[in-house]
Amino acid sequence: MIYLTLVDQALQDIASQPVDLVIKDQDGYISGYHRVVQAIHAGREMRVLVKDRTVGRWLELLARRYGPEDITLEELTLRKQLHKQIGLEIPENVTDQQILDSGLLDLNIPASPNTTFEDHILEVFFGNFVTLPGGLRRVGEIVAAYEPEQWQTALCRPLVKEIYQKRIRQLRKELQSDGRIAELQLLDWIDTSSALFVRSLSALKLLSGYPPSLGKRVLGENYPELLKLKLDLRQVPVIIAGNEKTIDEIRLHLASLMPGTDPASFDDLLSQVSGLLEIEFDSLQELLTSGAIPITPELVRSVHAKFEPLQHSPRLAQALADLDLLISKEPPPIPEKTWQAGEWIAWATQDYLPYRFWLENTGRLNDQIGEIANSYADWLHEHYGRLLYNSDHMAWKAILNLRDAIKAYQGPVLVVLIDNLNAKFYPEFRTQMQTQGYHEHSLSYCFSMLPSCTQVSKKCLITGHYAPFAESAYQASVEGTWSKRLAKKVRYLANIGDFRTITQRDHDVYFLNYLPLDITLHQSERQTGISHAQAIRAYLASLAQDIRSFARRIGAERDLMVIVSSDHGSTRIPRGAANVIQGDFYRKRASDEHHRYIAVSDEELAKLPENSKYDCYLLDRQVYELDTNYLVARRLYRFLPTDENVYVHGGLTPEETLVPVAVYNPVTVSPKPLVVRLIEGGKLYIGTRVDLTFEITNLNTHACDQVLIEVPDPNIEAEKGTIETIPQLKRVTIILPARCPRMADPSAKKLHVRVAYRFLGQPWENHVELPIEIVEPVRARFDLDDL
Repeated sequence: MIYLTLVDQALQDIASQPVDLVIKDQDGYISGYHRVVQAIHAGREMRVLVKDRTVGRWLELLARRYGPEDITLEELTLRKQLHKQIGLEIPENVTDQQILDSGLLDLNIPASPNTTFEDHILEVFFGNFVTLPGGLRRVGEIVAAYEPEQWQTALCRPLVKEIYQKRIRQLRKELQSDGRIAELQLLDWIDTSSALFVRSLSALKLLSGYPPSLGKRVLGENYPELLKLKLDLRQVPVIIAGNEKTIDEIRLHLASLMPGTDPASFDDLLSQVSGLLEIEFDSLQELLTSGAIPITPELVRSVHAKFEPLQHSPRLAQALADLDLLISKEPPPIPEKTWQAGEWIAWATQDYLPYRFWLENTGRLNDQIGEIANSYADWLHEHYGRLLYNSDHMAWKAILNLRDAIKAYQGPVLVVLIDNLNAKFYPEFRTQMQTQGYHEHSLSYCFSMLPSCTQVSKKCLITGHYAPFAESAYQASVEGTWSKRLAKKVRYLANIGDFRTITQRDHDVYFLNYLPLDITLHQSERQTGISHAQAIRAYLASLAQDIRSFARRIGAERDLMVIVSSDHGSTRIPRGAANVIQGDFYRKRASDEHHRYIAVSDEELAKLPENSKYDCYLLDRQVYELDTNYLVARRLYRFLPTDENVYVHGGLTPEETLVPVAVYNPVTVSPKPLVVRLIEGGKLYIGTRVDLTFEITNLNTHACDQVLIEVPDPNIEAEKGTIETIPQLKRVTIILPARCPRMADPSAKKLHVRVAYRFLGQPWENHVELPIEIVEPVRARFDLDDL
């Protein structure tokens, strides 16, 4: 049997099944003819591909002569080839030339069962929004599949464009006859331009929470009808270019609401904003920092949740992180004179400092804070002699108390001394360390040495001795002292540059002296143009990254112990704070002068009048084993003029004298996934609302914090839910209000749920599928979407 296949000229490059003979042109006709005839007479099977139309006509004569018993003839046209590729009959009105001009032979996607040719073309090039009932409402699917270049290229194919425009006309006529105004608006957008469609949906997404009058100004009178469609806009991107009118209207609206500063006004504003624009956050932040609204942890969590999409914006990341500092705080209770050191530290860190930092961050700081701090300062000065030698709460014992743990530890140890780190900025360091894979094993606060300055406090802290060493260089004292004390190899690193040069583990213990925070805090925000919080955050993020890189370089990713402490903190003195230290009386007697303390010789000290004790605290060098005598300003007094935009130190207030001591270890355990169960709401009726009740179980031996539950499933529109913490081995429930849209797939049997959380400071997430049943109502006498 001879199988002759005549190929259309346009199909020359189309791959076909293997053949025995190819006749490309007329020159090959005679030899090909003889081979075909010989095969017929020999009874051999032979497959022949003919690529020349004239040769094909000549061989048709041969086929008629021998008949179908010996020769079968097939002509492969563009229509037949396309039919083979997509598995659909090609309509009679579609010509080979149209197929060729539209490049449809590039199409190798088999059609779905029971699909028409036109529907298949539309679905391949544009998606199914014009082929399915209510397809225009599937905006999430349209946007997810939207590729501007692909869309435009498709419209350059004549037949594809013709089919698309025909279907648009049919759909428009159908929508007009049914009075479906909102869907007609969607069709107008997409018919005008696919880019306009996506941009308008973005505007709708931004405006959907604002009053309808605002939406009408931007999107026209059909805006209320568009809202009734309850479109799933989660996949729609935020597009600014081209939506300037939308942004301007939102900005004007927010400005009109700003005079209202009561909590109800704030809640109303928070409910309106989309959480997708920085101008929205700026308006909310202005209200939050105005001091007129009580700021609760719940309110802060609500703002965080609303603006979660912007959490990676460099500017907003810092502002969102600072929101916790705005949580309203009550003035600290009056301390009792009988308190011991631990009670004073607890009062300062739990009551005074949060209140002080809140005043500072809301612009309310005034001289009254100095009076509150004065009782602490008086107690600290009065008891400092006893504390210095006997108390484990002293900074010089901070690292010394960890001596046995360091000696016994099998891995490398890194001691980081962050100059001028206090309770205000330490939480940011913890966050950055958690981001790099370290969890806080322990944290305590201790008293810095007095005066709270580098040349005294750091020398004692870094050598673990109550008296500062005389030398100005640190390396010899640190390495010599700790090598003997620990019986381990010790390396001192004077700066971050030296730290980065370490590429292998040649020592057991490393001391890093980190100065950028101290330098930054002594600079004025007005001069740098960057807030201290923003600058500190950047430095601490960089430091945490350097610690992780160091661990990787020396092969200690899983066993590097990190000890963190500081020599002193600092304070910010508000403008107008009282200062009884006026003129040059003390400064003339100083051998070294600073804002909060001065050094004086024995001779000058003897000349001081008795009433100087009301201005200053005296630190006698002979009593406290110092290299000189110091006078420390009381309250918020100062020896030199201060700038309210700069931090200073050397005094005895809690923010100057309380420093953190923390131990970190790498996170080497992975959490067991949170167990999620849907205990109510598993039967969903299309077009109705439902409360989804989830049960979430934490089987870990550590808490899971900042738990976020969301349902990114096309068959349900559910609000997100948050749980502050799920304690270890505990089970909680949460209810998410939801709605099953009319476009839900009744055949779906699973609900996709995402649970994100932090475990030992590290971000984790679980994706689970829960069994559900989606039911179509038997009969509905009204549109349930309007509920």
